[in-house]
Amino acid sequence: MKVGVNYGHTLNGPGSGAVGILNESAETRNVGNAFVDLLIKNGHEVVNCTIDKASSQNVYLSQVVEMANRQDLDYFISFHFNVYNGKAFGTEVYTYEGRQFEDALEVCANISALGFANRGVKNGTGLYVVKKTKAKSMLIECCFVDNAEDVETYRRVGPVAIAEAVYKAITNTNVETVQPQPAPAPTPTPKPSGDDWVRCLQIELNNQLGKDLVVDGIKGPKTLNACPTVKKGAKGGITKLIQERLVSVGFNLTLDGIFGTKTKNAVKVFQKNRGLTEDGIVGPKTWEWLLKGTKM
Repeated sequence: MKVGVNYGHTLNGPGSGAVGILNESAETRNVGNAFVDLLIKNGHEVVNCTIDKASSQNVYLSQVVEMANRQDLDYFISFHFNVYNGKAFGTEVYTYEGRQFEDALEVCANISALGFANRGVKNGTGLYVVKKTKAKSMLIECCFVDNAEDVETYRRVGPVAIAEAVYKAITNTNVETVQPQPAPAPTPTPKPSGDDWVRCLQIELNNQLGKDLVVDGIKGPKTLNACPTVKKGAKGGITKLIQERLVSVGFNLTLDGIFGTKTKNAVKVFQKNRGLTEDGIVGPKTWEWLLKGTKM
C-alpha cells in the first residue's frame, strides 16, 4: 500500500497549528513519525506530504496537495489536533462528503478506545486537503489541545498508541501480529525541474485569481499570460513575490507585500536596465523579465 502522510500544519508562521496546553504542530509530527515508522516497518510505501514552512496558509495547502497528487496514492492521511474553547473534547475524522467508510469509522473507534470520546466521521468537503487530493483521504483530529482531560489522556497513552490505532484501521490488522519487514531501500527523490520562484508564483496565481496553471516552475506562455498588471497600491502574495524577485537580482526591498513608492522606484530601475518603458507598473513585458530572473 502506498500512503501519503501529512503532519498537519507548518512548524511556525503562516499555516502553523493550534496552540493550547499542547502545540498542534509539534504533536502532529510526533504521531505522524510513529505512523510512518509503522508503515515502513511493515512493508508499505510512504510519501511524506509535510510542509514545514510556507509563505502563507494558501501556499501551504497548495503545496501539500501538489505533493500528494504527484503520486498514485492508495491513501492520503493528514494528522491534526483540534482546539475550541477548552470544553470540547474527543476525536473525529473528516472524509469527502462525510462518507462513512469502514476505515474511517474504525479510526474513530480505535482512538476512542484509548480513552477519548468518539465524535464520529464528519463532512470534510470544505477542507482543502480532503477536497483536492485525488486519493482516498482522511483528516484525523486526534483530540483537543486545549482540553485538560483530552491532554491528560493523550499524555498517558502517547503518540505511538494513536499511530497504532490508525494503522490498525487502514490495514485491517493488529500491529502485534504483523511481522516486521526490512524497510525498502530509499529511492532518491528527483529534484523538480523549473524555477522555485515561478512555482510559488503559479501557486499564488491559482489561489488568488483562479488560474488553472500546472505548478511546474516552468516560465512558459501560459504562466506569463496569467500574470496580472500590478502597480502602486497593490497588496498581497503576488506583490511580495515581485519584491522577492527584485531582491534576488540586487534590489534592497522589504518583503512586506505592499506595492509602495520604494517598490515602484525599484521596478522603474529594473525596467530602465532592461530597455523597457519606465512606468513602475508590472505589465507583460516587465513580467517577462521577472520570470527570467536574470541579473543585469
